Amino acid sequence: MKSIRRLVLAITAIAVAIPLLPSATASELGGSQLNNSGIIVNLTEEIPAIPKAKVRSFLIVNMTTGEVLAAKNPHKKLPPASTIKALTAITLFDKLDPQRSYTARRVDAQTYGTQVGIVQGRKYTIEQLFYGLLLPSANDAAMALANANGGIANTLQQMNQTAKSLKAFNTVAKSPHGLDTAGQVSTAFDLALIGRAAINNETFRKYARTPRYEFPRVGRDAASREIANTNKLLSSYPGTIAGKTGFTTQARNSYIGAARREGQTILITFLGAEYGRDALATKLFDWGFAVTGFIEPVGKLPD
Repeated sequence: MKSIRRLVLAITAIAVAIPLLPSATASELGGSQLNNSGIIVNLTEEIPAIPKAKVRSFLIVNMTTGEVLAAKNPHKKLPPASTIKALTAITLFDKLDPQRSYTARRVDAQTYGTQVGIVQGRKYTIEQLFYGLLLPSANDAAMALANANGGIANTLQQMNQTAKSLKAFNTVAKSPHGLDTAGQVSTAFDLALIGRAAINNETFRKYARTPRYEFPRVGRDAASREIANTNKLLSSYPGTIAGKTGFTTQARNSYIGAARREGQTILITFLGAEYGRDALATKLFDWGFAVTGFIEPVGKLPD
């Protein structure tokens, strides 16, 4: 009995020693209507139906006012894929001098998935690595930036602190690049908070709006390589400001993006789209612009 009591006391002591995160208020989660699952929208006869699509969650926001115009499973935790790189970027912008040189490590160059082509032992500027991160969505550039910032563990801690400061309480970063990793999740609502911060950031817009860039010293011949922006809406959808795409086998297609038209800015996010990322983004943008100012919102992003 004494040993059981000691075990219980030990477990209690551990539980007390772990600080609990403050629970989010209803307003921090966008309002009570966003607690619902499925499609959430206040339709009337004058309001067109939400575009149909095979997507697990989305959010359509008037970024000018913060009003959430419609949503689907807004707080459902899902793998974010490379949209997490928006969080990586805004976390590191103020921590890394863009003109500083970084010598690539083996672990950077061998990162799985999309690569810009950095080579172990070669030097790259932080600015070049940010272009690699946000144009072709290169995972090797993400790893290099994290290691330039003192290592993966340090960067992930800072990324999760940034998410909490933005009130993205359901976001957990387990990697700087977004490859499928156990426990790495976000939500359409949280991505809207991260996306709003990113798109309002001048440095993020500088990189994320660039269509093409000459990335230096890649491959065996150390030649420059032209890299292209994966956000095709920059050229195909009028008014697109900036955004971040994502795709993995587990996460499927994900997206953060904003567009401006006639004085209004619409921000959209989605997770788990089976196919047609750009087509879906176009439909959600069109619907948002068509109804903003006429539809009763279903919630509001916290300030």
